[in-house]
Amino acid sequence: MIDCQGNQDFTSIDRSASESCTLHLPQIAEPVSVQKFLDRLMQYQVDPALLGRQICQILATSFDRELLLLQIANTLGVAWGADFCWVTAVVDQKVVNPNAYWQNSSDFPYVAGVADSTETPEHPQTPRLKPPSISLEHPVWANVLADGEIVAISDYLDSPAASSPNSPVTALPLRAILAGPARFGGAVNGMVIVGKSQPHEWSVADRQRLEAASEAIGIAISHIQKTQEIASLNEQLQRQAKYKNLLMSVAASIDTNSEVDRILQQVIENTVDTLEVDRGQILLLKYTDPLFTTPSPNQTPKAKVELVCESVVKKDPNKQAIAQSAAGKKSSTSKTKNKDKTANSQSKIPNSKPNNSPAFWLSESNLCRQAFHGAPKPLALADAGELIGKEQEAAKEILKLQGIRGLLLVPLTGGCCQETVLGFLVLQHSEPRTWTPEELEVLESVSAQASKMIIQTQTLKELQTAVLDRTAQLQQSLDLQGKLYEQSANQLEQMRKLKVIKDEFLSTLSHELRTPLTIMKLAILMLKQAELPSASRTKYLDILEQQCSKETALVNDLLALKQFEPQQVPISLIKIDLNRLFQDLVKDFEKQWADKQLTLKVDLPKLTPCWETDPDILNRVLLELLTNAGKYSASGTAVVLEASEAAGYIVLSISNFGRGISAADLPHIFDKFRRGTGITDQAIAGTGLGLALVKSLVQHLNGTIDVSSCPAESSESDNLWRTSFTLTLPQFAAELCNVEE
Repeated sequence: MIDCQGNQDFTSIDRSASESCTLHLPQIAEPVSVQKFLDRLMQYQVDPALLGRQICQILATSFDRELLLLQIANTLGVAWGADFCWVTAVVDQKVVNPNAYWQNSSDFPYVAGVADSTETPEHPQTPRLKPPSISLEHPVWANVLADGEIVAISDYLDSPAASSPNSPVTALPLRAILAGPARFGGAVNGMVIVGKSQPHEWSVADRQRLEAASEAIGIAISHIQKTQEIASLNEQLQRQAKYKNLLMSVAASIDTNSEVDRILQQVIENTVDTLEVDRGQILLLKYTDPLFTTPSPNQTPKAKVELVCESVVKKDPNKQAIAQSAAGKKSSTSKTKNKDKTANSQSKIPNSKPNNSPAFWLSESNLCRQAFHGAPKPLALADAGELIGKEQEAAKEILKLQGIRGLLLVPLTGGCCQETVLGFLVLQHSEPRTWTPEELEVLESVSAQASKMIIQTQTLKELQTAVLDRTAQLQQSLDLQGKLYEQSANQLEQMRKLKVIKDEFLSTLSHELRTPLTIMKLAILMLKQAELPSASRTKYLDILEQQCSKETALVNDLLALKQFEPQQVPISLIKIDLNRLFQDLVKDFEKQWADKQLTLKVDLPKLTPCWETDPDILNRVLLELLTNAGKYSASGTAVVLEASEAAGYIVLSISNFGRGISAADLPHIFDKFRRGTGITDQAIAGTGLGLALVKSLVQHLNGTIDVSSCPAESSESDNLWRTSFTLTLPQFAAELCNVEE
């Protein structure tokens, strides 16, 4: 049994007279100290006849394949009381793993070890041992392996084999040697060598015991080899699972993110974790010339190499010591890897793309240029120390090549023929590293996915830009069409209004022209009567004269409006007396308004007695305004004429009380051929040219005219409105002369 200190208690069993002593090994639940195991084992005499059974028991009870062959070598050496025992697997006349040896020396009593053993914290008492140097090309070993013979040499130094150039033993001073094959399934798969430092005669029983143990040793070797194969397959499956998870994580990053920088960052982080390298980077090429679809070995394009993202694993100071201690014990390797992976994930430095990505020219890096021209194949360097030393400082600083040995550059290719180099996926390691075909294959898949994502993103951005541009163009077109439609609608509305105005003007003009002509025609018919009295003749002649004057005035209005619109008529400045001008107007209009019972009230304060202006234009303006006021005044009301001086201007106001002007007609009161709503229906004479002519004449005098219409305050009837036209004219001749110039 095994106690809490790891010591084993052995119990002797009953034996017959033919058996000296048989040792039954207890089940070993866990590896124990080799030295302690051997010390307790040598306290008993072992019966060599039961070696095969003991080896099978070791095979059935040992759970550590690294110590299994070592325990067998120890058992064989102790069983024969030898000083040396070596058990090894053989394939094609070559020593292969597994193999183990045991040695009994004065410096290390009963020392044992496996061929690749190293010092570990778990086994500090096991020193590093150099395996024996034995050549299997010697005929002695050839007979053992080829013919399955057992070779027994009592004194090696006296035998012919000692003089052979392929001496079987050169590392240890052995004299007596017993060697035999290990068999599995009828075939030789290993060899056992037992030796003593002094000459010894090997008995037939020794040969038979070795022959009896041959099958058990062969089974043990085959078991270890199968276990190694299974472990290798498990490791391969684990690697395949890791690579599959890497590809799935890359695909998930592409599906769940829309930003290229974040996707590339996650890709490089997952790649660094999976391949367990020290640093990973993704470089993108920014061409200044058109893209080179086919890289030419003689020409390097002008392109910037930009570092867009990287993932760095911090160095763990205990990592190297843990790796060394775990090299001799595979059972602890998985735990160490888990610890290392945890340390790596915690020490990872996430990097996001800065505003200005570090960059260098493609021609400044021999490594990038070599990877570019070798695309799409990866540039895998197990030890890139010499090439890194030839890199220029700009590229070496951005790529952080200081202290790097293992280097891998995988081109990111895309385009219609998958030949355009988009960039590189770079992996770096501080120690020389061999890149396996499996790693290269999975990295090519990763780069293909990343390249496809980059191409799709660029295409999507181009499409989005094109859609936005097209949308903007369509919006501009729609806006332009909207403006054109609005202009067309406005023009149609103006044309409609002009048509209405034209129709109204033609109707009015037709009425104004036909009415005098009809009267004149009747007067002429009456004058043709021979018996017409002289008084009647005079009356009809007066009618003709009046109607002819109306026709003449209408024609003159049309001509004057046409004449004054471009302001081509010169101004004739003459000094006039305003008081006399107003008095004459009062006399003339009181006679005209006698039938309508209208009066003209004049409010004239002290004005400048003489005023220099164009009397014809001013007189025409006043006549038109007073005529218009009398036309629309209610019977029995008064027309008010007011005058005042202010800041070098004379302000004249003519007001009447009547129906008024509606708010809708007020802005258009000075338009040509425009009359108030319903005026024509009320049979009020007029052509719609008078106020338009007034505005042109006032502007010709460098003045302004305004109109207002509101309910009269002192009116007894709510139907009377006060309509006022206000003229503001300059008082000095100098200002009028400026207009003429």
